[in-house]
Amino acid sequence: MTDPCVQADDRKRLFPVCFMFLCFGNLILSLAATLFIPPASAYALCTALYAALVVIELRCGIRSPISITLLLLYAGLLVLAFNGYPVRDYAGVLIFSWLTLLTGVLLLRKKPFTIFYSKARGMKPLHYTVSTLWCTVYACCLLCHALRFPRAYFLVVPYLLCIACALCTIFLHLCWFGRRHALQSSFAIGAYRFRRVHVDADGFDRFCRFYARQIVPPDDNRKADDLARAIAAMERELGRDACIFIAERGQEIVGCIRCILDRKQRPFPMETDMRLCFAPLRRSGRLLYIGRLAVDAAYRDRPDVLNGLFKCFVDLALSRDISFVVAEGLASRLPAYRKLGFEPMFASTDPRHSIRMSLGYDCHPIYLNFARLVFLQGSAAPDRYGFAGFVNRYLAERWFKRKALANILRPSGRWPWRFDLKQIHAAR
Repeated sequence: MTDPCVQADDRKRLFPVCFMFLCFGNLILSLAATLFIPPASAYALCTALYAALVVIELRCGIRSPISITLLLLYAGLLVLAFNGYPVRDYAGVLIFSWLTLLTGVLLLRKKPFTIFYSKARGMKPLHYTVSTLWCTVYACCLLCHALRFPRAYFLVVPYLLCIACALCTIFLHLCWFGRRHALQSSFAIGAYRFRRVHVDADGFDRFCRFYARQIVPPDDNRKADDLARAIAAMERELGRDACIFIAERGQEIVGCIRCILDRKQRPFPMETDMRLCFAPLRRSGRLLYIGRLAVDAAYRDRPDVLNGLFKCFVDLALSRDISFVVAEGLASRLPAYRKLGFEPMFASTDPRHSIRMSLGYDCHPIYLNFARLVFLQGSAAPDRYGFAGFVNRYLAERWFKRKALANILRPSGRWPWRFDLKQIHAAR
């Protein structure tokens, strides 16, 4: 059973992701209140909303200049309204002037306002983009109020601009932040090039021959050719469900890895061969199955090759919101898998510790709690082995935000990073 203190600490790490929605909700409600209800009531409501937000932020160790100063600003407007001052006609100009000035000054000081909500974490380009976007929108809203458009536009335009900006911000954080930060089909690390190959593309047959030669004895060419044909047939049967990545130096393949995306109502090859069901894993999160990991003997001491193959499957897993990775590991490949953070599914005394696969070779079922790897980055395998610098940071940040929103209200026992392998051991 998980320690309640640990559960509370995990929730504190998840909760700041929700501030984006709390702040947007506060802003939209406050604007609606100042536009559509009597001034004194509106400013009282806005003051209460921002007071609650500031209290929550302080409890989470966040001190946002936007929230604190808006609280003081609305409190001041409330005092003026109760004393009979006609502040409504000037409230919009005052509020948006302050927001434009504050966000602009923070940008000039290289402290975009969004960085306060993330405790100085996250991608700086994303912080600068979102902060610049909001500063621009605040300036446009100020212009609307200053020019005093006809009444309908005066009420609606700033309100709609802020709603559109909020939706755009959510899109940038949770969906897409430009091609540069999307999943890459090819990249280079050092002298090695890594790329994805399709079953009908150049490089597929070479991949099959390369992997076959890593399994069979070097002098058994006939067996290697037969195995390569069998591998090609299996990969073609998988079709688009399989993602094959190869590492090349020049025109020579020096490493490879194959990933299979989880398919509804279709078990992974390892589930069929070992007569086991990964349903307990699927109930907690999405799965990715990897295999065909091989590095040419002459390059196994070159960290760039393993780093690149690690990046291939990690970026794919991040882009698909994967929580768990399962794999079939040949005995000779287990050290490489262990460096990537994998662990055996079953103890050496368990008959399922080693299974005979359909191609006729023995392998060991291994498992990686990918959610734990990302969630507990500070002590996880990528940092220990120096892989973190190669992983797509935007995809990792997006994965964390999506998982936080998906799990914040779920019981802690169903959090994927808290999954216990005993649940697989019990499934037969």
